[in-house]
Amino acid sequence: MEGSVEMPLTDEELERYSRQIVLKEIGREGQDRLKESRVSIIGIGGLGCFSSVQLAAMGVGYLRLVDQDVVERTNLHRQILFDVDALGYPKVEIAQKKLKALNPNVETESLPLTVNEETADDAVKDVDVVVDGLDHLGPRYAINRACVKRGIPYVYAGALETYGNVSTVVPGKSACLECFTGRLSDESLPTCETVGVFTPILAAITSVQVSETLRLLLKKEPVLANKVLFIDIHSLSFSTVDIVRREDCQVCGVPSIKIEPSPVASTVVALCGKDSFMASPKSPLSWDMTKVASILGARFKIDRRSLLGITFEYRPGVAISLMKTGNALVKGLSNKDEVMRIYNELLALMMEA
Repeated sequence: MEGSVEMPLTDEELERYSRQIVLKEIGREGQDRLKESRVSIIGIGGLGCFSSVQLAAMGVGYLRLVDQDVVERTNLHRQILFDVDALGYPKVEIAQKKLKALNPNVETESLPLTVNEETADDAVKDVDVVVDGLDHLGPRYAINRACVKRGIPYVYAGALETYGNVSTVVPGKSACLECFTGRLSDESLPTCETVGVFTPILAAITSVQVSETLRLLLKKEPVLANKVLFIDIHSLSFSTVDIVRREDCQVCGVPSIKIEPSPVASTVVALCGKDSFMASPKSPLSWDMTKVASILGARFKIDRRSLLGITFEYRPGVAISLMKTGNALVKGLSNKDEVMRIYNELLALMMEA
């Protein structure tokens, strides 16, 4: 980033990265550049776990980890940063600890945030590249718009079943996400719960995604700008399709076109999982979790407590994980209106304190 202070590689870092410094694609100058780079990984699930491990191991100096969720047992077959001891804890908190253990030289920031039109800028600001680890189009559209507005490259990736795709958005130079998705909505697409996801496709897709990210950080032309790479890991087929920037795109097209809020953004959204919702405030909050624990502990049974989140039993069969930023993961309810009512009740409870 502009105005950053250069910090030379230490002897320990020179040894740690020696096997990649000798690569002609990186070299000593490239490793220095990686140390000064800043990346936001948005979504620490199947995609984000793989990409964050690679970026941390390779020495990208600053990683922002953004996710709204807590660790669940159904995550463990593919989300390689988590284990059974992490169940119920915020993903970003566990990921930060694991990545710092992997590479203490990397600065990490954990942001337990629901990404939407109002919060996307907080997720992408002040970084060099944004890496997509999301699983819904609504937040992806919000990130795409925020990146185009700020001129930050965005490396999109998606995976389901045995299939995956990757594309690199370079604002002002390439097609953006909305140019080639045609404004699809989440309601028309399958989810990991209904069709599943094969772990090897995540490793393949994110390896390409990280390669594109490194090219951007090292000031090289990305391979997948104005292209989408499709991979089927089952048949081992790889194909690339050319895409073009649409002049009438509401995000990156004619400047006179006003960008309207995404129609898929919502205060309460259903998640990939039976009877699961995420409720979030319009703007991120910053609660004192000690005070939150005191308030909730007087009324509910607290199951887990950490620096960034508290999980408690709202009533038998209904569990809520409340995050420092005001997000609430609600499990055990199928009615969106009831989720909204309970969430507003919790917000009022915190306001009274």
